[in-house]
Amino acid sequence: MSAPLQPSEIRTLAAARWLASQVKPVPHAVPVLKGRFQLSGLEACQAIALARDMPAKNYAPKQEDGE
Repeated sequence: MSAPLQPSEIRTLAAARWLASQVKPVPHAVPVLKGRFQLSGLEACQAIALARDMPAKNYAPKQEDGE
């Protein structure tokens, strides 16, 4: 059994999921993630690295037919 995630790890993972779900690239991603998810610079970079390995389709909002 693995240890529970720390709050900073939860925020980093949430940031990675959010970033992976974006349809268009996010300019200046580090400051955006730092502000939106209260991450440090290192945590923002970790979130970016995680997001690159995530399949975006799993986190993108569902789209209705015809949109």
